[in-house]
Amino acid sequence: MDDRLHEIIARCAIIHETNINENIVDDLEKIEDKLSDEEDDIIEHYFTLLMQYYFQNNKVEQLKELLLKGFKFDMRFIDVVEAFCHLKDDEENVIEFLEDNVVMLKDNITNDNLKKMYEYYHENLEYKNFIEEPLNLIKRNRYVCVKAHKSKEEFAKFFLNEDLLESLQRDMPFLLK
Repeated sequence: MDDRLHEIIARCAIIHETNINENIVDDLEKIEDKLSDEEDDIIEHYFTLLMQYYFQNNKVEQLKELLLKGFKFDMRFIDVVEAFCHLKDDEENVIEFLEDNVVMLKDNITNDNLKKMYEYYHENLEYKNFIEEPLNLIKRNRYVCVKAHKSKEEFAKFFLNEDLLESLQRDMPFLLK
């Protein structure tokens, strides 16, 4: 990694920690004002980090604002796991908002990922009514289905989508090897 990238990462970490401590991390207007003196590459990297933060913390409105400004981030499955574990009400959520991205996401799915969501679901049954739909979207991801099918862990079977598995066995058997 070159020195500039180290510098950008360090600066973004400081900015983010400061915004959290000053309780303005959800106020994009204040953040933009604070960033006005920063270099463009730092601003771009910070907003990419902030998008990931908003996704993981299920901050739909802030995520939408950054998307409208043209920012994007490379979603990973761990981001989906974190977002799932931040579902606490029946308001719009990031998983449903970015439904196609979640369903089509190609990433390495681990047993730990599935276990964390499984435990969250079963330990928070009071949220069951409004986490069912995001859970069903996650179950429609073919890599989640493959991991659930291959896993020897009982909790992983909770994520198995039998219809999708049947389709994968017929149309994409190479994924199941």
